[in-house]
Amino acid sequence: MKKFSPTLAILLSFLLTPALSTVGFGNDISVTATVDKNSLTIEDVLRLSIVIKGTQNTPPPELPSLPSFRVAAAGTSSSTQYINTQRSVSITHNYRLTPMKTGTMIIGPARVRINGNTYSTQPITIKIQKSSNNSTPSGKTAFVEAALSNKKAYIGEQLVYTFRLFHRVDAKNLNLKLPFDSKWFHKENLGEPKAYIKIINGIQYHVQELSMAIFPLIKGLIDIPASVIELDLLHKTQSRHRQDPFSQFFNDPFFSQRTQVQHKVLRSQPLALDVLPLPKGAPKGFKNLIGEFEISSKLGKSDLEVGDTTTLTVTVSGRGDIKGVTIEEPDLKNHFKIYPDKPEVRQVVDKNEIRGEKIFKFALVPLVKGQKTLPIFTLPYFDTEKGQYYIAKTQAITLDIKPSSTKEKLNLVQSSQQSLKIEKPEIQTLGKDILPIYTELDKFQNNGAYSLAYMGTGFGSPIIIFFISVFVMKRQNRMKYDVAFYRRRNAFKNANQRLKNMTTQAESKEFARQLSEILREYIGDKLNLEGKAITAEEVEACLKESNYQYSHAENTRKLLEKCETLQYAPMNRGSTKELLGESENLIKVLEKHS
Repeated sequence: MKKFSPTLAILLSFLLTPALSTVGFGNDISVTATVDKNSLTIEDVLRLSIVIKGTQNTPPPELPSLPSFRVAAAGTSSSTQYINTQRSVSITHNYRLTPMKTGTMIIGPARVRINGNTYSTQPITIKIQKSSNNSTPSGKTAFVEAALSNKKAYIGEQLVYTFRLFHRVDAKNLNLKLPFDSKWFHKENLGEPKAYIKIINGIQYHVQELSMAIFPLIKGLIDIPASVIELDLLHKTQSRHRQDPFSQFFNDPFFSQRTQVQHKVLRSQPLALDVLPLPKGAPKGFKNLIGEFEISSKLGKSDLEVGDTTTLTVTVSGRGDIKGVTIEEPDLKNHFKIYPDKPEVRQVVDKNEIRGEKIFKFALVPLVKGQKTLPIFTLPYFDTEKGQYYIAKTQAITLDIKPSSTKEKLNLVQSSQQSLKIEKPEIQTLGKDILPIYTELDKFQNNGAYSLAYMGTGFGSPIIIFFISVFVMKRQNRMKYDVAFYRRRNAFKNANQRLKNMTTQAESKEFARQLSEILREYIGDKLNLEGKAITAEEVEACLKESNYQYSHAENTRKLLEKCETLQYAPMNRGSTKELLGESENLIKVLEKHS
């Protein structure tokens, strides 16, 4: 028998050991939890690592309940080592824990299920303290503050909430979370964030300021929680290692500088707001409209015949939550056919105060001749500055409707029983959906349905052509005059086209704002809501109520919140491209399941 040399035997042993250990190491599985520190301030972030040794093919760990922290995944890593010819593998799941309050906290056991067995980590005790020098910002590298324009307000009264970030060094990766719950407040942005420099006790700070209009919805004493912002502070330090021989030729501190990144969590002080109930004696029709408003109306065409069309425009303008203004559709009974249009909102910010106008349009078609007076529109509101109720009113508008100058009566669908004779009204209305209406905004054009009917008489059954014509006419007219149907049918097309026109080249905060607007308008069109005005929480609730999957509704809310956050943080080309892709996929999913 031929003998192997000792060298060859060792080499073979080394080559075969990994294969053998692959089979055997699975019996030696362990799971441990570690943190980067046991004591920290409320401004710091805790890093939690779950290390699974002995295998790499495992599901993610089941974390314990952590109500005192905001948890975010921070990536995974795997490793393979050979120690004394023994193969060792492991996988590490990292998490970032942001403390929400001070005190002593216990991180309970995390669990991992592997091959039917459950492995648990040991609990970890964490002590969270207040930030140092919390009472005074003097000398701090960075701090925040929040303020309300008034500590008392009526229900629905506009207040201004201002958040400011002060920092002495460069800051990046800003992630701001505002505290307003949609159940308690309605909120509106007040323009773009401001940036300026302020000197405090001789120290120069860069200041980023965000102002927001809030409208309390519930009376009583409301505690407004702290606003929370996560950010990275870039500290430039002088390197002590000057081993580079070329450094002696460059007497420039730049070549010996290095940047240290410090992740911080800053919280503003909580605020208290006393929301007062409105005084008694509210006028009839009052709908909690707070501010100062005017209302006016005008008619596009007053010289009318029976069957003509005109547009009634009602404009509400003033100071307050203009988006929340509603008016009743005029009661015209059998005298007119009425077709309301989608209201138009024009809003501006004047000295941290929302002003604007909301325009309502109604297409009117007179059905009978004679003198008719349109109803007066009333708008009750409460003026907080004067502490009184007021009622704004429009002027009366009187019309003298003349008989139709056409000899033939308008019959939208001709009956085969010609013996039926209709005297009055001069217009026979056989359905709202097929009544022709020509407004100032939608000029009459030759309808393809009519030409289809005439062309088809020589090539097919008149009865079939007739029903086809009626179907096409109904569909086309529904697209014209059924606002909800039109918005719903065109929601995906409009949103998809706007997303395609978005560019990822520009590093602009406007990018996130435009995406948020496209998403909100898409949801608004699908559900017949005012898309720009609804909040992320309201979007989630509306989708759930409309039988969308809960996961889709939740993902929509998260994406809108992400867009809102990125409006106040710098963006690069990579992040804009990723955000655009998320928006496109979300709209496709919602459209598929609508």
